[in-house]
Amino acid sequence: MKVDITNLQNIAPVDRPAIRRIARAALQGMAGCYSIVFVDDRTMIEINLRHLGRNETTDVIAFPFEGAPLTPDDCAGEIIVSAELAAAEARRRGIHVDAELALYVVHGLLHLAGFDDATPPQADEMHAREKEILAALAYDVPQLWKPLAAGRIRPGR
Repeated sequence: MKVDITNLQNIAPVDRPAIRRIARAALQGMAGCYSIVFVDDRTMIEINLRHLGRNETTDVIAFPFEGAPLTPDDCAGEIIVSAELAAAEARRRGIHVDAELALYVVHGLLHLAGFDDATPPQADEMHAREKEILAALAYDVPQLWKPLAAGRIRPGR
């Protein structure tokens, strides 16, 4: 598996070796190339509006590439991560920004691996897997997810 990392923001530091370890743990046994892009909230809002019709920031958006990977080098999907939201949430929750970024990366990559959080049972399964991965990588992320009104699930809010 190949992991391409692009950092388009200067709000939070991106530890590339740690992100690669996180990706390998989240995508165990999967082939192909995976792209992880770190952006600021302004860029995330633009992407969210263009692709999902939502004029707001969000933690992570996953884009699986249909039919991929065809070869080990083909890109199987991409996630866009808001480093700015991660920094704000980490400050609010009293944790290190690396842990919040790890959570967003794992969450996005699990979407690419086929996990979903659209229903409470799916969310429970996905969040249990997130906790396993983060614990195995020694990230302490308290109270990972809380349900919001209308069934939406967001980090620690």
